[in-house]
Amino acid sequence: RPSLLPLMRSRNQLQLLATLVMAPTRVWSMAELVEHTDIPQPSVSRELRRLADAGLLHISGRVNARQVQANTESVIFPELHGLMLKTVGPKPILEDALGQVEGIERAAIYGSWARRYRGGQAGLEPQDIDLLVVGTPDVDRLRAIVDHAAKILGRDVNPTVLTKQEWAHSRSGFITQLHHAELIELDIHSTPSTLRDMAAPH
Repeated sequence: RPSLLPLMRSRNQLQLLATLVMAPTRVWSMAELVEHTDIPQPSVSRELRRLADAGLLHISGRVNARQVQANTESVIFPELHGLMLKTVGPKPILEDALGQVEGIERAAIYGSWARRYRGGQAGLEPQDIDLLVVGTPDVDRLRAIVDHAAKILGRDVNPTVLTKQEWAHSRSGFITQLHHAELIELDIHSTPSTLRDMAAPH
């Protein structure tokens, strides 16, 4: 069972449910889910059927052209969405990913995702994630890690890299704004590796 959310029966089930629930307006084909999750097609079909039987998603279309979408009308969807966001959303994925990059002293999510995470913004899911990185990481390594994490999350991740001196002493309007913004701090120095094989580029 996945240690981040052990009430789920398997990691495959958790990954598929998180993919669907965190993009509730998207309609996925079976092939897209297989490609996105790297889970074999028979396992995807089996897990989706279990989730559909539980009323957590809709499956429609012909046998060879199935379409899948989260059931936002489920009575538990709001709680389920919050649970997925807190357990396998951007925060843990990026923590696992950035924990593999040397030279990072601090990292945080800001912008619309941060406000949504804190409950301060309603409406549709943000389509991208704003990421603050403070330190002197290898930029190419950081880009590869971030791009891979973005693929897992199904959303663009936009990193802003600042040196420690820039973060502490710059008087630019943007950095001043960041200092007063809602920041979701990422704990990148004690990552549990729960999602390590998901968050690391091969």
